[in-house]
Amino acid sequence: MLVNLHFQKISHFILMRFKLHLTLVFLLAVYGLHATHNRAGEITYRWINGLTYEVTITTYTKQSAPADRCQLTLNWGDGNESVLNRVNGSTIGVCAPNASMGVIIGNDVKLNIYRGQHTYQSPGFYTLSMQDLNRNAGVNNIPNSVGVPFYITSTILINPALGPNSSPQLLAAPIDDGCVNRLFIHNPSAFDVDGDSLAFDLVNCRGLNGIEILETYANNLVQAPVSIDPFTGDFVWDTPQLVGQFNFAIRIREYRKGANGIWQEIGSVVRDMQINIAACMNNPPEIPPLGPFCVEAGEQLGFNVPASDPDGDSVTLTATGAPFEVTNPAQFLQPNTGRPSVSSPFVWNTACNHVREQPYFVSFYAIDRPSMSGQPRLSATQTVEIKVVGPSPKNPQAIPQFQFIEVSWDPSVCTQVVSYDVYRREGFYGFIPEECELGVPEYTEYEYLGSTTGHTNTTYLDSMELKLGVSYCYMIVARFPDGVESYASVEVCSQLPRYLPVITNVDVRETDVATGEIAVTWLRPDEMDSAVFPPPYNYELFRSAGIDGGTFTSLGFFGFDDTTFLDAGLNTAELGYRYRVDLFANGTNLKVGAGTPASSVFLTIQPGNTTNRLFFNFNTPWQNTQYVIYREDIPGIFAPIDTTSSTMYLDTGLVNEEEYCYVVEAFGAYSGQGLPEPLINFSQQACSTPLDTSIPCAPVLFANVVCEEDVLELFWEYPDDEGCVQDILGYNIYYKPTEDAVFPQTPFVSNTTSLQFSDFNNSIVGCYAVTAVENTPEMRESEKSNVICVESCPVIRLPNVFTPNNDFQNDFFLPILIKDIGEIHVEIYNRWGSKVYETKSVSDFTSKGWDGRDRTTGNMVSDGVYFYTITYKVESIRAAKEERMNGTVHVLK
Repeated sequence: MLVNLHFQKISHFILMRFKLHLTLVFLLAVYGLHATHNRAGEITYRWINGLTYEVTITTYTKQSAPADRCQLTLNWGDGNESVLNRVNGSTIGVCAPNASMGVIIGNDVKLNIYRGQHTYQSPGFYTLSMQDLNRNAGVNNIPNSVGVPFYITSTILINPALGPNSSPQLLAAPIDDGCVNRLFIHNPSAFDVDGDSLAFDLVNCRGLNGIEILETYANNLVQAPVSIDPFTGDFVWDTPQLVGQFNFAIRIREYRKGANGIWQEIGSVVRDMQINIAACMNNPPEIPPLGPFCVEAGEQLGFNVPASDPDGDSVTLTATGAPFEVTNPAQFLQPNTGRPSVSSPFVWNTACNHVREQPYFVSFYAIDRPSMSGQPRLSATQTVEIKVVGPSPKNPQAIPQFQFIEVSWDPSVCTQVVSYDVYRREGFYGFIPEECELGVPEYTEYEYLGSTTGHTNTTYLDSMELKLGVSYCYMIVARFPDGVESYASVEVCSQLPRYLPVITNVDVRETDVATGEIAVTWLRPDEMDSAVFPPPYNYELFRSAGIDGGTFTSLGFFGFDDTTFLDAGLNTAELGYRYRVDLFANGTNLKVGAGTPASSVFLTIQPGNTTNRLFFNFNTPWQNTQYVIYREDIPGIFAPIDTTSSTMYLDTGLVNEEEYCYVVEAFGAYSGQGLPEPLINFSQQACSTPLDTSIPCAPVLFANVVCEEDVLELFWEYPDDEGCVQDILGYNIYYKPTEDAVFPQTPFVSNTTSLQFSDFNNSIVGCYAVTAVENTPEMRESEKSNVICVESCPVIRLPNVFTPNNDFQNDFFLPILIKDIGEIHVEIYNRWGSKVYETKSVSDFTSKGWDGRDRTTGNMVSDGVYFYTITYKVESIRAAKEERMNGTVHVLK
C-alpha cells in the first residue's frame, strides 16, 4: 500500500509538470514576442510554524514591456502549485483581484513581489520553482533571450532534527551597471536570520522547464573571467569586453551543523541577476579595503567608510548587510553624497544577541553621477567581514579542597550562554588570545576537562587524576546556542593541599642485574586535619617493576619521620622501577590516601652507524627539564659530555663495534609551590655498540590536493640527520584504499628517484605512505613515512532533458559528470509510477545510460517528464553511508 501511494505521488507530480509544459507551449504560441519582460529575480522563504512556510517570489521586469504579471504560479516541489498575487505597489487598476501593481524603481525596471503560504505534509527535501514567459530581449549570453522563459528555483530541507529554517534574504538588487574594460564587482548582500553558514557559487541560468542555459558563461559571449568569492559572495567580472545586457546566476547555499557536528546543506537560493555593460568614458568610484573586524559583544565597533570618484564626479555612499537587519542594528549615515569624495561613519553597539559562529557581512556601495552627458552611473562595492564574539567568563577561581579543586566563575554577562567548557594543564602558560582567537588553542597544551550546562551553572569540581605537588591551571570558555565559543577566561591556578607524602627522588645508586640499588626519598605531609585523621601516622611504601605499570608490592611500613629508603637487590640493569608512598593515621588503622607514584629514569640506547641514540624514559609527577649525559671514556670513570633539554640525545663520531657506556643525570621540579628544587636523579648505567646495521630513516610525506579536479601531488623530504643513512637508491610509494585497510607488501610505485609523484591514472581517493630504499646490495627499506589520506569529492551532475531521436546528438540520458561514486542504483519512473529504466552499475550508467526505451517492452517511451531516484555510496577512505538524490528528466524526441 505504501508503495502504491509513493507511485501515486510520483505520478501526480509528473502529471503536474507535464501539464505545466503543455501550458507553457500554449503560452509561447499566444504571447509570442510580446511577453518579453523578465530581467532578474529569486525565490526566498520564511518558516512560519510546523511544516508551514511563507514563500516570496521577487522579480525585476522591464517596465516598458507590454507584458505584466499580477500573479505568478509557484511549484512547491511536492506536487502542488499555487497562484501567488503580487503584493507590492498600488492596488489601483489591478489586473487580478487582491493583487497590486508593483513598483517602478527607475531605469526601465519594475520591482514585483509575490507572496503565499503552504503547509507540507511531511519533512523532506523540496525544490521550489517558478517559470514565466519570457526574458527581455537582447541578453548577450542567452541566445534568443526574447523567446527563453525565465525560470528560478530554490531548495528547502525540512528536518525537525536540524530545527526550522528560513532562507537567506538578498538585500541588494540584482540589477547593476558596469563598463567595458572596467573591473566589475557586485555583492548580493545575503543575510541569514538563522545565522547559518552561507556558501556562494555560480550556476547556469535556466530556461524552459528548468533546462540549464549552457551559454551563460561561454567564452565567446562573455569574453572575460567571471568568478565569485565563495565566502563573501563578491561577484567579480574581470574587465568585461562587450557592450550589452548579461544574465548570470548566483547560488547561495545554507549549511547548518547537526548534533553529530557534521555540516549539512539545508537549502539554497538561486538568484538570476542582470548586468548592463556600457562603453564608458568615466571611471567607477573607489572604496578602500576595510576590515576584517572582530568585536567583543557589548563593545562598540566604529570605523569610517570613505569613497571618492577619480573623475571628480559626485558620489553617493550607501550600505546593506546583516548588521542593519538584527535587533540593535548598526548605524550608518546614508545615503550620503559628496563631490568628489564622501565618507560616513559606521557604528555598531554590539550586544550578546549578535554573537554567532558565522561572521556578518556588510557591503558598502558608492555610485557616481557623471558630469559627462550620456555616461552610465557606475558603482563600487566593498564587502567587509565583521565577527561578533562572546566575552570571556570573568573572575575564575580555583580553590583546593581535600581531594579535589573547586573551579568557579561568574555567570557570563550574556544570558544566551548555554554551557561552559573547562580546560586544564599542569603549570601556568600565560595565554593571551590574539584578536578573534576563540576558545583554548591546542598549542597551549591545555586539555578539555569537562563542561557544565546552563547559564548559571558556574562551578566545576576537578578530581581527575590530580597529583600532589603539581600546580593545575584552568581556563573557562562559554558556549552559545549555535556552539560558538567565547574568548577564554584568564588562567587561574591552584594545587592540592599536601595531605599525603610527596616523592622527590627515585635515584639509581647501583646498576646490576641482581644487586642494583635505588634510593627513594619523600616529603612529610604538612596539611592534615588531625581531627579527622588522628596521629600517630605511618607510611607504607610500594614498588612495581617497570616505569609505566605493573602490580605494586608492599615494602613495609615506616614511621612518620622516616622519609628515605634504599631499595636493594634489584635488576636495575634491565628494568626501571616505580614507587608509591601511602599514608595511614591512627597507627595503621585508618588509610588517609595513596600518594602519587614516581619512577626512576630508565636509559635505553639505539645503536647506529658511528652513533648511539639515547632515550630518557620516566614517569614522574614532577617535570624533568635538563639532562647531563655522562660517558665512560676511561674505565670506571664517567665524565659529562653534554647537556640537553630533550629526552633524546644523539652521540656521534663513535667507532663502530666499540662499546660505549652512559649514565644520565636528570634535573627537575614540581610545578607547585613550596617544594624543593631542583630534584636530581640518576639513571642506571647502559651500554651500546655502534654498528652499521641501521635502515634508512623514514621520509616525511606532504601532499598538495585539488580534490575537485582529481589532482594529487605527493612530495617528500628525506631527513638529513647525521644518524640517517644518506646513500638512498630510491623511494617506494604505498597505497591503500581506506583508513582501516593494511598497506600491501608490494608498493604501487617502486624505486622512484624523484622526490615527488603525481601520475595517478585512477581516483586519488585513499591513503599513501613513502619509504626510502638504501643503495646497498641488501637494499634495506625504511619504515613507512607518515600516512596521508585523501578524501573524495563526489559529484553527480545530470541533464534535465535529452532527445532520443537517433540524430547522434543527446540521444542518451547520461551523466554530465560523475566522479568518486563507488556504488549506484538508478531508477527512472514514468508519470504513472511504472519503472522504465534501472541499473546498479556505475560503468553501465556512465557509458550507456538510458536510451529512452521502456525496460519491459523495449519500446521508445513517449515525450514528457520522467522521475528518477538515485541511491549511491561515494568512494571514501571510511565506510560510506548510502545517499539519495531525486530529480526529473524531460524526454523530447
